[in-house]
Amino acid sequence: MASSDTVPAAVEAGPDSHRVPKGRLLGVDVVRALAIIGVFVMHFGMTGWLHAGPRAQAPGFLHWLDTETSSRAMSLFVLLAGVSVALMTGGSRPYSGRRMTTACLRVVVRAVALFLISLCIDEFGDSVLAFYAVLLLFLLPFTRLRPRTLFALSALAVPLATLYPVWVMNTRTDWMMAEIPTGLAVLTHPAQWGDYLFSLVFTGGGFQTIYGIPLVLAGLAIGRLDLHSHTVRLRMMIIGLGTAIAASTVSWLALHPFGAADAIDATRLPAIPWQALLALPGPRSLYATSAVGVTFMIGAALFLLGAFLMVMDRPAWQRALWPLAAAGGMAMTWYAGHFLYQSAIGNPESYSFVYFLAVVAVMLVTSVLWRRWLRRGPLEWLVHKVIITVVPGRGLAKAG
Repeated sequence: MASSDTVPAAVEAGPDSHRVPKGRLLGVDVVRALAIIGVFVMHFGMTGWLHAGPRAQAPGFLHWLDTETSSRAMSLFVLLAGVSVALMTGGSRPYSGRRMTTACLRVVVRAVALFLISLCIDEFGDSVLAFYAVLLLFLLPFTRLRPRTLFALSALAVPLATLYPVWVMNTRTDWMMAEIPTGLAVLTHPAQWGDYLFSLVFTGGGFQTIYGIPLVLAGLAIGRLDLHSHTVRLRMMIIGLGTAIAASTVSWLALHPFGAADAIDATRLPAIPWQALLALPGPRSLYATSAVGVTFMIGAALFLLGAFLMVMDRPAWQRALWPLAAAGGMAMTWYAGHFLYQSAIGNPESYSFVYFLAVVAVMLVTSVLWRRWLRRGPLEWLVHKVIITVVPGRGLAKAG
């Protein structure tokens, strides 16, 4: 959810450009908006077209949409956090010396702000921002590495990050049983901070932090590319599409011709067979144990970012997709806001498809109206002010 998609020496044109921070990559915002819509799909569980019904009787398409979206939206956000860290620290021309030190300190402050916001959201929802905060800090030692090195580290991390939860769920399930405080109560229970931090890093949220390592490394690598280059964008699209197709093919071959589906179906939780590494997330594989799933999402993100960075250079597409770009620039606000809204209406278990469309429409319209007068969403503005107040500095990418 962290966003700072600006690069020095670039000027963004387009709808309401006077309200867009200078140099902001609107294509990244469009992809972030798609991710927040995916989060809405996951949390506004649709069980009927016009009216909500029993979850077991949800139309097949809506059930498929929920299954296929749940982990992918989260994965996309994690990867985009890596892109944001890259852009905050210089983009394709990483800062050096004092400028890099200042930029890294800003990343630290952003991580602390995300952590505190996450604790607040946990009072009425189930936030993942605390895991993102840990991943932002994790990236700091890697900010000076080149894209090829970062992509190589991401590839190496994929099997390691997905084998880890398989090992834990098969041998150390006791690690997942600790009772820890949630929300703002975390701050008032210092005796349990050790347990909380262990869960946050190693087991919490379904291994969110461990699972996110290859994704944020890939995001950092992408952000180190020249994202203003047409050639780079085209390569991102081609390589990303090829990677996603290859991952899907491997998953299908493993599940069906080679019998991984039978092995997975024969195993009952909490045990996880190694074959789950080869299946895309879904009924037969948890997202955290799917090496193929992580690879698929890196490919999908490359394709989406390359494609939308290209089309958002064209005025006609800028106008058409501006509602998505405006919403993507307020992703943190919408993420927190949808939890607050659901809590206010009593956290219904299910919604209709029409209700979901209305939620998305309100988000898009409100984003456009907000961005006509203000450059940042409420939470984005707050985090930006905190960062530049705690770590002032000139000549850096904007912290917002």
